Amino acid sequence: MAREPGVWRVVVVTLLFLVVSQTVNGLGVNWGTISVNPLPPGYVVKMLQANGIKKVKLFDAAYDVIRALAGTDIEVMVAAPNNLLATLAGDPKAAEDWVKANVTSYNFKGGANIRWVAVGNEPFLTAYEGMYLNTTLPALRNIVNALAKAGQANTVRTIIPFNFDILNGAVKPSETRFKVEYLDQIRPMLQIFNSTGAPFSVNLYPFISKYQSPDFPLDYAFFEGSTSAVTDGTFIYKNALDASLDALISALTAEGYPAMEILLGEIGWPTDGNEFANPTLAGKYNQQLINHLQSKVGTPLRPNTFTEFYMFGLLDENIKSILPGPFERHWGMFYYDGVAKYPLDLAAGTGAPPQTIKNAEFPPYMSAQYCVLNENADRTNLSQNVAFACSRTDCTPLYPGSSCGGLSAVQNASYSFNSYFQFQNQDPNACNFQGLGRITTENPSVGNCRFIIGLTKYTPQTRPTSGTAAQSGILVLTIFSLLVSSFRFWLDSAL
Repeated sequence: MAREPGVWRVVVVTLLFLVVSQTVNGLGVNWGTISVNPLPPGYVVKMLQANGIKKVKLFDAAYDVIRALAGTDIEVMVAAPNNLLATLAGDPKAAEDWVKANVTSYNFKGGANIRWVAVGNEPFLTAYEGMYLNTTLPALRNIVNALAKAGQANTVRTIIPFNFDILNGAVKPSETRFKVEYLDQIRPMLQIFNSTGAPFSVNLYPFISKYQSPDFPLDYAFFEGSTSAVTDGTFIYKNALDASLDALISALTAEGYPAMEILLGEIGWPTDGNEFANPTLAGKYNQQLINHLQSKVGTPLRPNTFTEFYMFGLLDENIKSILPGPFERHWGMFYYDGVAKYPLDLAAGTGAPPQTIKNAEFPPYMSAQYCVLNENADRTNLSQNVAFACSRTDCTPLYPGSSCGGLSAVQNASYSFNSYFQFQNQDPNACNFQGLGRITTENPSVGNCRFIIGLTKYTPQTRPTSGTAAQSGILVLTIFSLLVSSFRFWLDSAL
């Protein structure tokens, strides 16, 4: 059949338009994986692409995750976790080996687009009691030097995602400074960031302010022109984000870095585990946040500027520590299975057409069956069995004020039994509970309380140890890249 070049051109131009129009340039997401049977990386990457998300921040450098990102143009931030800081600080060779394994090994055509390295995560958090205070700076130095030695200094930047309470907590942004006890560490870090062109990264959570102080005004968090506005000289701060950013700018200025860029490493609102953590408030906050930042309105100290930001988080993490609070497992814009929790226009503020958030396609669920309380059974040992289940699964939605906080005693038992059953890959023995449990195909979800169906068991791929095996995955990706290039050449000739 004769080809019709005109038709091909229309098709290609249309596809290119769709790709461009569905790209969210400024918005990044945090991808955490502290879950039982998480959504496999391949599904997550497809979901990122479907939503036009071009930046992802990781909390480690997991081989299977980075391998799934290879071949895409998604900008990746890998991380050296806090538990590696002492090793990286004490041995420059260890830092070189880490960079080789987690950065340069993916630096090939069709590899992963690694552009950032995070050294630790909130290493100066008060809860750590100074554990990482003396290892973070030398670890940063060694990683920066290792990147330079590997020829990556111009393409990969190094940051430290700090917690916001490294600042002194002054009411007025202009009076904010770094806490004195951190200055000996912060000052040389600032010199490194400045010399390498890296931004100062901070994690910011207005929700935590509300959680710790119930009288914290929600309208101040939600960009609604608060009646609790803060006046600072000629500036009036009507939302917590602008005040927080300018507080950090003031602290940086006091140290001699008035123009240093800021990167919001984590920012968002949780959806469960607290009366103020629900999909309605989270959707409202995140939408207002996206509108505000992507419109480049800036702050009083830096008007008409864009602050790079990473939403926290992408997916719920059902075995994450709840030491900060039961909400800690529910920061995701998506549930554990890649289902969006609320409507969200990811392109808001950019001038582009609305881009509604999209679910993951065909999540790999286990069978549609649940474990619930057998109401005909003897309940003598019910409380002990519920306690057993909840000690080994995620029962945070049962907390007061949470999505399942209003269930009856029977429903509470069923929720805990089912959560444990799903965590155990629907093993029939995991629904025994001394005869108190039974398996059903009838969905016991109640209102906003969602009884989960687990995802199929996922075993993360580990990095091959031998040189030949280590190169095999890269070889496959390289071949794929060549095939794509060949297809493009064929398509060009067809046009």
